[in-house]
Formats: sequence, C-alpha cells, structure tokens
Amino acid sequence: MIRVVHLFNIKPGVHEASFIEWLDAKLEAAAKQFGCRDRKTWILLDGFTGPYTNPKPVKERPKYVNEAYWTDAAAANRFRDWLLHDPTGKQLHDQWFRSIENHTLLRYVEGWAPVPMEG
Repeated sequence: MIRVVHLFNIKPGVHEASFIEWLDAKLEAAAKQFGCRDRKTWILLDGFTGPYTNPKPVKERPKYVNEAYWTDAAAANRFRDWLLHDPTGKQLHDQWFRSIENHTLLRYVEGWAPVPMEG
C-alpha cells in the first residue's frame, strides 16, 4: 500500500467549495480505475511546529490536503502516466492545476515495509 498526498492552495478567484467537490468526484472516479482504494480532501485546521513544550503556529502551509491510498506504487504511476498522456487524463490534470498553487506531492509507505521506489 502506498499513500500519495497532494498539498495545495486554491488560486484566488476559484470558488473553493465547487472546485473541491469537482476535484474529489473526478479524481476518485478516474483513480479507482487504476487501483486507488480511497481518496479524499482535507482542510488544514491548525497545527504547530517544534516540540509540544514550545509550539509555534503553522505559517505558510497549504490549506488543502488530498490523499489517496493505492494498492502499490505501480498503480499510482499508471494513474500519473494517464494524467499526463491520455487526452481525457490530461484534460483533468490541466483543469486541476489551473485552479491550484503552492502544490507539493508526497508519497509514503509504512515504515516497516521495504518497498522499492519507482518513478
């Protein structure tokens, strides 16, 4: 199992609720075809940096977290390839990235499970 996390902000002028509803529906439907087990978007409420004994407020972090759970890295890579090369996937990708900024992608596996990193 691999967890893929997108952190981002929505660009000014984009209606946030409508965009998130669109993104969740489109990504979930498309990603399931490639082995995605679950996908959802979260909103950062608060947080801090540093130790619990001396916390400092989170600043300049993306507001949105979209996370997906994939069967394996190969499935996530096939989906990424579809987003970049298939006309339907590219259209979804381009609409998604026209609407967001400050994007970061992170990929996680369980700490005890050695997994060869692909692509």
